[in-house]
Amino acid sequence: MTETMKIMKQFMEPQSVALIGVPRYTGEGTFNVLENLLGYGYQGRIYPINPSVSEILGMKTYSSISEIADNIDLAVIATPRTLVPQIITECADSNIKAIEIVAQGFLDARDEEGKQLQREIDSIVRARQVRILGPNTFGTANAFINFSSTFIKIKMRRHPIGVICQTGAFLMGFSELAFVGKGLDLANACDVSFSEGLKYFENDPETKVIALHIEGVHDTKAFVSMSGDIARKKPILALKTGHSEQAAMAAQSHTGSLTGRKEVWQAAFKQAGIIQARNLEEFIDLVRTFSVLPRMEKPKIGVVTISGALGVMAIDASENFDVEIDELPPKTYKAFNAMAPAWLKVSNPVDIWPIMITAQPITKLLIEGLEALLADQELGAVLFICAAFDEKWATSLCQIASEAAAAHPDKPIVCSVYGPSGGQAIQEMQDVGKVVGFHTPERALNALARLNEYSRLRSGL
Repeated sequence: MTETMKIMKQFMEPQSVALIGVPRYTGEGTFNVLENLLGYGYQGRIYPINPSVSEILGMKTYSSISEIADNIDLAVIATPRTLVPQIITECADSNIKAIEIVAQGFLDARDEEGKQLQREIDSIVRARQVRILGPNTFGTANAFINFSSTFIKIKMRRHPIGVICQTGAFLMGFSELAFVGKGLDLANACDVSFSEGLKYFENDPETKVIALHIEGVHDTKAFVSMSGDIARKKPILALKTGHSEQAAMAAQSHTGSLTGRKEVWQAAFKQAGIIQARNLEEFIDLVRTFSVLPRMEKPKIGVVTISGALGVMAIDASENFDVEIDELPPKTYKAFNAMAPAWLKVSNPVDIWPIMITAQPITKLLIEGLEALLADQELGAVLFICAAFDEKWATSLCQIASEAAAAHPDKPIVCSVYGPSGGQAIQEMQDVGKVVGFHTPERALNALARLNEYSRLRSGL
């Protein structure tokens, strides 16, 4: 195992952790890392350090790191900034190599003291060969071992998603997706970098897709080179922020890093085979899509819809993306014509509503319609536009789509769900993890187009 992998495992898979500066207070609003860790069910060894008390939550506390005889994989420093350099030195004296700094006020500070403190940290890192995540980091999280060093309790699920970010927002997640999986917040990135995070996730068997939130990168050349190698094996998705002058100034204040020109980053991502999201909404959509669906090898899409009008909207939307909604082969039309009334002209999108109201049972028709499209070898993916009329329908739609996807694991299925219980259906689909649901056909088709883009990029790397 390389030194990089060894140290990254200590950050991401610690068997023992020292919490330096853990608060004595517990309960709601105390942001107590120890309390959070115990709540997750983390099975590693935990050493709280607080010289003011003898125990917290029934656990013995220590006055300093030097009192601990055990080998510590990871130290989390949550003290005022002025104490940080001395504590790093104490960690180095105790042979602790992986250190997270929660405190702010270093390169991101307006005063000279913060910059001087950062210089002291940099000097210790060089002299003592310790590794620093942060400062101003939200920490690391690994749902597969019930571990997180974040001071805010987060919702962790064992998604095959590896997140490298420069804000804790992505470890906390969003209403449509609990991102973690596994994640690390580089924050100011004074030491541990995107490249090292990428190397870890490249070799991590539990990670299927790598998601990056980038404000600035210090080792751009190494980042691009490494990303190109990894993108041949796993998709890398990126949200680059700080494009405008005002946003760049805000990023400098947030992480202390320089952001770079938009055009330069676009070229770098393309060279590396990275799929770049245009905004946060698309980033969330893409992470959901790439973490669940197989690769889309062909640009042609088959559409089955309960709403003829939304089928027309899907055709309009496809013209904005690099995908096709075109004629189906005669064999596929034959399968639908066998279900349809004689007066109905079947085309792509297939409007299945007239078939549903003239034949029974409805769910059987939906299953047969999806099967006909999934069996079509000319199609790269299937879009199912459906209505969740109530909670029962939401669950039924999730079951129908998920079972169809399970029978055809090599072909992506996305759903555009409308109706009063559409949100419930989308969430249930995400939980089952076989299909991906969206609120509009446009978002569904965009996700498929970017999925197909990765196949093209991958073949060119």
